[in-house]
Amino acid sequence: MEQHRKYGDFVQIAPDHVSINLPEAAPDIYGHKSGCLKSDFYDSFLQVTPVVFNVWDPTAHQRKRKFLNPAFSARALSEFEPSMDAELSCWRRQLMDIAKSGADIDFTVWSNYLAFDVIGRFAFGKSFGFIAQGKDQYNLIATVDTRGEVLNALGTLPAHLRPWMKYVYFDPFWSAGLRAASNLASLGRSAYFDRKNNTSPQKDLLSYLFAAKDHGDVGEQEIIAESISFIVGGSDTTSSTITHFIDFVSRDRVLQRDLQEELDAAFPGVQELDWVPSYQLLKDLPLLNAALKETIVSVPTCGLMSNPTIFKDPTKFRPERWMDTNVNELVEHFLPFSTGNRACIGRK
Repeated sequence: MEQHRKYGDFVQIAPDHVSINLPEAAPDIYGHKSGCLKSDFYDSFLQVTPVVFNVWDPTAHQRKRKFLNPAFSARALSEFEPSMDAELSCWRRQLMDIAKSGADIDFTVWSNYLAFDVIGRFAFGKSFGFIAQGKDQYNLIATVDTRGEVLNALGTLPAHLRPWMKYVYFDPFWSAGLRAASNLASLGRSAYFDRKNNTSPQKDLLSYLFAAKDHGDVGEQEIIAESISFIVGGSDTTSSTITHFIDFVSRDRVLQRDLQEELDAAFPGVQELDWVPSYQLLKDLPLLNAALKETIVSVPTCGLMSNPTIFKDPTKFRPERWMDTNVNELVEHFLPFSTGNRACIGRK
């Protein structure tokens, strides 16, 4: 964002890699008829086989979306909600126990525990157990972080140099990241085969992919690759949003009060300890949803969401902007999950 403020709407940040901070450019680049393809930057994220996130070919991508879409339908997500509620209830109990003890709560850590356990339930039908045990016994969170740092850096290098980086012994950054990628693949495979050997009729991501496999639509290696990718795609993005939301709200006493009043009005009386409000009840709470959107804008994934021509005073946390009459323009350029046919499949 600083580079865009200094150099303008177009900034070259690596060979063959240009960052564009121009609102009207989004449909031209990401629109269904744009003809733009993903670059070879995404090849660095290849594990096992290409997945819906990094496959280049539009036809191959469309095929993958077709067999993955049922797992992300409104009906499927509604069926999964009780499993997510169970993780949320366990998470809340653990946090309350820590609070009663007087110990500090590191929300960066506990948000990661929640996000990874929920994605474990969603993808493999079983959480990783981080919440219940209060620790990451697989070192999975650090593995995902290290892998991401290195593969992002690897993607900026010319393609012909990438295979050689594992031999750069004087810089452990590269070897650590590639080792993390290998460890993640092993953890993902293990979780996959555990689920495959579990004949439970429960509905999760893999149950839908197993059904597609039975119909000959997808092979086992492809399923393994997709399930590994969902550990990454659904975990750290969610945990960072939770952490930043807690941070922003905790700094604003007025916002805390207003959010509490909105929640008290929506859910009057004393609720049971394990009670979790449904998505259908939460989705229409204006201030809560405004604060969530503002959190995402305040820690943006792309320069466009800090563009002052759209988001006035982008460095200020102002949830009320999402409750103004001109909100349609903000919504049009609110693209944390990208847009077009390559938008995040799990955005809803």
